[in-house]
Amino acid sequence: MVGLCFFSDGFSLAKLRGCAQAPQVDVLESVTAAPADCGAALQRLVQQYQLAALPAVAVMARGSYNLIQVERPAVPEEEVLDALRWQVKDLLDFSADQAVLDYVAFDQIPGGQALNFVVAASRLRVAELVKLVRDTAGLELQAIDIPELVLRQLLRFDERQPKGLALLCLWAGSGLVLVVQNDQLCLARRIHFGLDELVSLADPDAVDGVDISEAQQAVLDSIVLEVQRSLDYYESHVARQSISRVLIAPLAVPVPGLVDYMTSYLAPEILPLPMAQLFPGLPADSALQSHGLAAVAAALRGLEGEA
Repeated sequence: MVGLCFFSDGFSLAKLRGCAQAPQVDVLESVTAAPADCGAALQRLVQQYQLAALPAVAVMARGSYNLIQVERPAVPEEEVLDALRWQVKDLLDFSADQAVLDYVAFDQIPGGQALNFVVAASRLRVAELVKLVRDTAGLELQAIDIPELVLRQLLRFDERQPKGLALLCLWAGSGLVLVVQNDQLCLARRIHFGLDELVSLADPDAVDGVDISEAQQAVLDSIVLEVQRSLDYYESHVARQSISRVLIAPLAVPVPGLVDYMTSYLAPEILPLPMAQLFPGLPADSALQSHGLAAVAAALRGLEGEA
């Protein structure tokens, strides 16, 4: 199974084989390219690794869709999407008539609320993605996903944990906090600052034993606050119980002291997401793991048979 994740400046590609319980990573690549050049770059990788006609799951670029939590309208099932189109039309940055909508409903967690989401993207963007993957690259597109939904695949290794799990992703200029319980998306909160700001504020003359500079503390305090708000919302509105742990996704650039700093301010256990343990064959390069995270999750979704 091939997983693809697109960005504003390129894409990542992963090829997994085996079963979802024991996946093996054969390929993980990250490509920086202008949108107009992605087709040729993807073609080259498909040829290089002999991926033509393999099934694939593609993940849309962040910012190219809307994810909106909604209440399910009280209409017959066959009318739900039309009712939701009217319900969210003023929240979209494109015409609702030109939107492709999907409705994602999770079971209600005991003592909490029903979890219903609408994903909306412009028909033109979806058509362009389908053409790129199917016609240009020659892959057999099975499904289109978004990061907030596909990344929960990476938390399935902890299914025996009855409490919720949080995942913190920090990218170049932004971040994402996900809360998942029993494979259900409970919350997705975007963070509007990211790794670049943290790295740029690091002290190059740091004294031994001091990992976090004073300038970094302000950014980290904002990140901790966003995580804490997410945990509070989950505990008060969704599940009426605490989060068991917060997992930190691989970082493109290391931030020494990050886990210890967050541990000092947050009650749950803070741990790195154990990618190497979960995916034999995964390259050890943390930057590549960070860029390829959603692509790996997309391929894992395909192995799960959910495409």
